[in-house]
Amino acid sequence: MKEEEKEEKKSIQEEIKKKEKELKQEAEREAILMKADENKQEELELDFDGNIKYKNVIEELTLEPVDNPEEKYALYYKVIRKLLLKNLPKGNEFKTARDLIYEEINTFLTRGHRKNEKGIRGGDGRMSYTDDMHEMVNIITHWITSKGGMYELYIKMRDINISKGYGG
Repeated sequence: MKEEEKEEKKSIQEEIKKKEKELKQEAEREAILMKADENKQEELELDFDGNIKYKNVIEELTLEPVDNPEEKYALYYKVIRKLLLKNLPKGNEFKTARDLIYEEINTFLTRGHRKNEKGIRGGDGRMSYTDDMHEMVNIITHWITSKGGMYELYIKMRDINISKGYGG
């Protein structure tokens, strides 16, 4: 019986040592992580006079809106649509040709969303990425200044969409 008690005592002591070791390791991990979180918003800065000072990085961040709805509205309606309405031929006889061009332009602006058989695109060119809208403005203005026809604009847009993997 004394042997069993000794074995049990030894087993308990080993278990205690094991738990102490685990707790110590956990405390070390916590200390490392807490140290990493210290002074995240401050860093040292050296000015031209050789002076060292702390700079609060977070305060200096200027968070600008990622998206600007007014800019998108202006780009789409006051630039892209206006240029197209002014420079594409008017009248019912050219409606089909205009629709083909609008399809390619909206496919580009929606990054590949084409109308399905029900006429649903699944994307809205007015909500396009601003960079894509700027690129579209450049494409249209280049087309206008080069005095291209509807066919040239259509081919240009189709080729761009194909090169971007948006289909043809």
